[in-house]
Order: sequence, then C-alpha cells, then structure tokens
Amino acid sequence: MNKETWVVEEEAVSGVRLDVYLASRFDTWSRTRLQKLIEDQLVWVDGKPAFSNKLKLTSGQTIQITWPEDKIPRLQKSNMPLPPVLFEDSSLIVLNKPAGMVVHPAAGHFDGNTLVEIVAPRLLKGPWPEDIRRGLVHRLDRDTSGAIIFAKTPEMQTKISKQFSLRQVKKTYLALVSGKMESKEGTLECRIARHPGKRQRFAVSSDGRWAFTKFDLKESFGKWAALVELRPLTGRTHQLRVQMAAIKHPILGDHIYGEKNNPFSFIHRQMLHAFHIEFKHPKTDKMMSLSAPLPEDFQDALKLIRLNPC
Repeated sequence: MNKETWVVEEEAVSGVRLDVYLASRFDTWSRTRLQKLIEDQLVWVDGKPAFSNKLKLTSGQTIQITWPEDKIPRLQKSNMPLPPVLFEDSSLIVLNKPAGMVVHPAAGHFDGNTLVEIVAPRLLKGPWPEDIRRGLVHRLDRDTSGAIIFAKTPEMQTKISKQFSLRQVKKTYLALVSGKMESKEGTLECRIARHPGKRQRFAVSSDGRWAFTKFDLKESFGKWAALVELRPLTGRTHQLRVQMAAIKHPILGDHIYGEKNNPFSFIHRQMLHAFHIEFKHPKTDKMMSLSAPLPEDFQDALKLIRLNPC
C-alpha cells in the first residue's frame, strides 16, 4: 500500500463533498472508484476514516489516501528530450511545454513520455509525497503549450504549491478564439463543475466552484477569429476552455469544447499558450517573471489568419 497525504487548499470551496473534491483532484479516476476507496476506509480526513462520500470538507483539513499497490502507475525512465528551459537553479526548473505532451502519468499514460518522467532526472530523488506527480505544482492540458514550473525538492514543491493555493501566482495565456469579440476587456465569472454525463468534460453549473478570468482583446480578425489575453484568477480544470466556450468564443482547435466546423483547417490543436508567469522564488523570495515564446504552430496560425481575415 502507498499513502498520499495533503492539506485541502485554501481555494477549495467550503462545503464541497469529499467524493466530488477527490474526483476534481484525481481526474483520471471515476467518482465510483473513488467512492469505493472511501467505503473501504482507505480515505482518512483529519486522522479518522471518512465513512461517507457526502462528508463536507473545509479548507485546512488533512486528507490521506491509501492507494492499492496495483493501481499505482510507476515512473518510467524516459528517453525524450527536455523541453526548452526558461529558468533553472537548485530549487526549481521552469519549462516551455510543447503541445501534445501529457504532464504526469495516469491511466494510459505511463510509458516514459510524460513531462514528469522527462524531468525526473533533474529533481532530487526523494522521498516525494506524490511520486507520480514528482515536483509538479500545477498542470497544463495535453494540448496546451507554455510555461510550467517544477520544484526540485519536496520542500520547494510545498512552498510553491502554497503560492498557487493562495492565488499569489499570476498566469497569462494567449488564445486564438472563434468569432468576433465585441468587448475589448472584461471579467468572466461562472461556476464550473464536472459534466454530469461526460467524465472527461467540465461545464458551467450552479453546483460548481467559482471561476474568474480577466480578458483583453489583443487583435481581431474579422468575424471569424480573435487573439485574446486571458489571466485566470482561479485554477479550475479546463477553466479557460469552458469559459470561452460559454460566451460563444471557444478556443480554435479545441476538440472538446470547440465548434465542430473549424473554419481554419490548418489548426489541429487548441490554440492556447501559457505565455507568462509571475511568482515568488520559494527560496530567495525574489519575484520571478518569465515568458514562454509562442510555439511555431501558434505563430504559423497567426500568420495565416492575418493573411486571410474574414
């Protein structure tokens, strides 16, 4: 058996059900499988077995899960090249993740090609609280490119993770979206929850957790597309993709939330890039401000749209 322990982050909404919270944290596990762990008393809250899936959580509580050994994906040795390094020292490494790369091992993805496995040789050998997420403090979707932080030691991982939970990290994304945006700037506000019928999707829901994103229109390309800057103030799964789709401007190339009829045949993945990140260095307290250059496919898409605006 392998045990994993953590403290419920401060941004967790008070009163969230235990099984719902776990499903949002471990999105490759179905809620039914997680409920079985709770029923088998393999999930403890504040030192006691959680006897109910409906247990309401509050920020600051300690959760411990005992994972069955046969369910734990193991890190594999990777021969994949390290993505471009934006910054590195003895405490952390910040990379410019390419689109198409899975961030951490999970069901169907523990073959040595995930970013966690590629970065593993640069990190302290451990022990790590979560081996399959070794050094990881935040995530990017597989087809989202851009800046991503890895801590090199468990201590640094804890310190940077706290900045994320306190919303002290500032992230800026660039996105190519569908349609003509009438507003040049604004704030997107809604509640987001897992889709009731499709486990891999999220949706706007009155039962969800609040999500906030500021946006600025950077460039408009007629009635078919626009380049926008997105600054999430919260960190919900698929937040930017769900919110842009909700206001009828889905991210171009998004195969889950986007439009079925993509007017730009040269776009094959969601045009979302984590362009800039600001945070406090966990050891020196120095403010870090790092930018990830746009990948070639994003630059090419921009050039082609500019040449053929509709």
